[in-house]
Amino acid sequence: MEIMQHFILGFLSPYLTEISMPLFRGRNPEPQREDIPDVLNIQDPDREHAYDHRKLSVRSRDNQPDRRRSRPPVRAIADYLGLEEPICLICWQSPVERAHVVPESLGGSNDVRNFALLCPRHHREAPDVADAEAFWSWVDYACERDGHMKWEGVQPELLAKAESVGLHIETSGPVRKSVRHFDRVRDELVRHYGWSPEDFTGDNHWGTLMDEFHTVMDAATSTHFNVARKASTEAWAFEVARRRLKDGTAESTAVCEPPAESSRPSVELAERTMRKAPDSDEARSVADAARRADIAIAAAALVRGIVSSTGISSAEEVLRGLKEEVADRTATFERLSDELTGHAICRHCGHSIARIGTASWRHTAAAPMSRGCRAASFDRDGTWDNSLDRAWKASPPKSHR
Repeated sequence: MEIMQHFILGFLSPYLTEISMPLFRGRNPEPQREDIPDVLNIQDPDREHAYDHRKLSVRSRDNQPDRRRSRPPVRAIADYLGLEEPICLICWQSPVERAHVVPESLGGSNDVRNFALLCPRHHREAPDVADAEAFWSWVDYACERDGHMKWEGVQPELLAKAESVGLHIETSGPVRKSVRHFDRVRDELVRHYGWSPEDFTGDNHWGTLMDEFHTVMDAATSTHFNVARKASTEAWAFEVARRRLKDGTAESTAVCEPPAESSRPSVELAERTMRKAPDSDEARSVADAARRADIAIAAAALVRGIVSSTGISSAEEVLRGLKEEVADRTATFERLSDELTGHAICRHCGHSIARIGTASWRHTAAAPMSRGCRAASFDRDGTWDNSLDRAWKASPPKSHR
């Protein structure tokens, strides 16, 4: 409706004699203008819809949302989106789920305008951010990336017929080179946000960027389906952090804090693995990286106290360097944790389990969350794990799945 009112009628109508659209049809009563501009620049007046990087506030499309408490039915969302039947906006598959454009935890409403229809896979990949326009931009990007999925299940005869008339239908997508988390983030930054190799150089600005990245993650993102790390969410946070630094809107006196997303379970897992398997080089690498990150954080806190008490300008330079070292070491720790740690779900209790390298699987949830699960009280190799509490007494079985 906005396109028809403000663009077609408000801008294009003087250059046309007649307008025919699905909702109405009309003629231009005035003489048709011939001074068609060579270049058409469509801009957001006064940056009305631009995201406020300084405040990191919620930007939604529904300026006056319907204050309903329950979610609208799928059929109502499909009607609003102009779909004849409820299908995923990206891959055209069903069944679908109701996806919040701006999550409720960030202030999103249950207005029908704050919903999209996505299949379970794409719902779990969609970003959980405070910017509605970024969500829809990601949908457009995912449509291009996964466009081949629209043709899954199409009869070969139909594809051959399309080829015979010169219409090529792509039925296979790009090969994903890696399943590692940061590689997926990097791929999205390059393909969706246009990052260049220079943006990943990791020089002195990288520590400042990581610091700003965590600020954006804390203030303007959330989690969904208990997925703590989404490539789409983190890619958006990196892009916003880069814009904040470029525009000079980032706080220059930001306090150096540990990353919001703590990896303490990985540290505990590494320490338990080292006790059980002293020869595990992978566990030793993760634990050593964690210790180095903790030392850098403690050093930054110490120098921050010196700066606040003495006001020595040279100490501020030291603090800046320490903050960058904190970010670099923490990023190294998280990278090693992602690369060397495998994750799965325990078949006995449904809680998450993990292992480092080829070591035994161990529960990542601290006791008493795993009580009642036999695997939580002894390892998969049948030996007791005394670092976990258990609420019952039993002997290890002869064999354990």
